[in-house]
Amino acid sequence: MIISHKYKFIFIKTAKTAGTSIEVDLNKILGDSDISTPIFPPVSGHKPKNFKQKWPKSLFKKDFGNSHMSASEVKNIIGNRIFQEYFVFCVEREPVDKCISHYSMIRNSPHHNKKTKNISFDEYILNRKFPIDTDKYVGKNRKLIVNKILKYENLQQELNSIGLLLGFNIHLTSNAKNGFREFIEPTNLQKSIIYKEFEESNKHTGYSLMSSNELK
Repeated sequence: MIISHKYKFIFIKTAKTAGTSIEVDLNKILGDSDISTPIFPPVSGHKPKNFKQKWPKSLFKKDFGNSHMSASEVKNIIGNRIFQEYFVFCVEREPVDKCISHYSMIRNSPHHNKKTKNISFDEYILNRKFPIDTDKYVGKNRKLIVNKILKYENLQQELNSIGLLLGFNIHLTSNAKNGFREFIEPTNLQKSIIYKEFEESNKHTGYSLMSSNELK
């Protein structure tokens, strides 16, 4: 999670959407008072800053926790005025592609596969522990509380549009947490199960099972 007072934006990190890579590259443009939460495992090029608040000298009374804080959690700390003033954004990914990436991570990443390195994709689907991030960007009333959900499939272009709006320029150069991807060809039934679980998320992102093959 990143809060930039310099450019007046808040980046909410979601799972398996290049969030760590985005944090690394956004980290390069942050001002001295901007906030960046720690990443686990630590990644070269990323330096967490100001996530622990030194009250009363700090702007906020509470510390910022992990890098996957939800927009609601951030809003509760910084208050409604700043939250409404800043541009809040996150990234989402086509559900099947996102689940394949997640499955590959929990199977192959030494930081995540302690109990799942032998799991099959069939077992993964049956367990239905998918990387659903709807709670990261909706509020208690289940309405969207971020200003924009960027599409992973068009990430650089969408970041460019935000940069033009807010006055910064970044090029995605980091490949953090890369190299675990497996080649999976899900069945139609598996795709249907995934899309059913992502039903609420899809209302906000616009992804649909009918168009999913066009995004590959």
